[in-house]
Amino acid sequence: MTNAPDPSQQPDPVQPVEPSEPVAPAETAAPAEPAAPVEPVETASHDEVTVRRAPKYPVFLIMGALAGVIVSLIVTSLFPFDQGQGVASTYGYFSLWGLTFGGAIGSLVAIIVDRVSVKRAKSVTAERSRVDAPDEPPLEGDVEA
Repeated sequence: MTNAPDPSQQPDPVQPVEPSEPVAPAETAAPAEPAAPVEPVETASHDEVTVRRAPKYPVFLIMGALAGVIVSLIVTSLFPFDQGQGVASTYGYFSLWGLTFGGAIGSLVAIIVDRVSVKRAKSVTAERSRVDAPDEPPLEGDVEA
């Protein structure tokens, strides 16, 4: 019995099926001789590649934004502020501008560092090795999937 709410969702009852012809026992095969081991095939190629140190843009973006927030804190504390507004609201307003401009400046610095790293890139020869395993011989007998 299942917990199906609807009779249409109930599983069909299983009825045993009797074979119409007698089933012959499986023939036993003689054990096959093991095949000689095949060695893997190794191929090597030499390629000319360019190696350079590229900057990580998200790091420059985040560090620039943090620097912009710190600069906005310093600028906000150096100048007098309106008594009607609080220090926190003034700092919050200027920190949004510092965050934006700091992130933009950090991105520009990352682009400049990337251009410099392209000029300092070096070409080297790299060896690429590839090892192909041999195909395994087919298995004799029944294999369960």
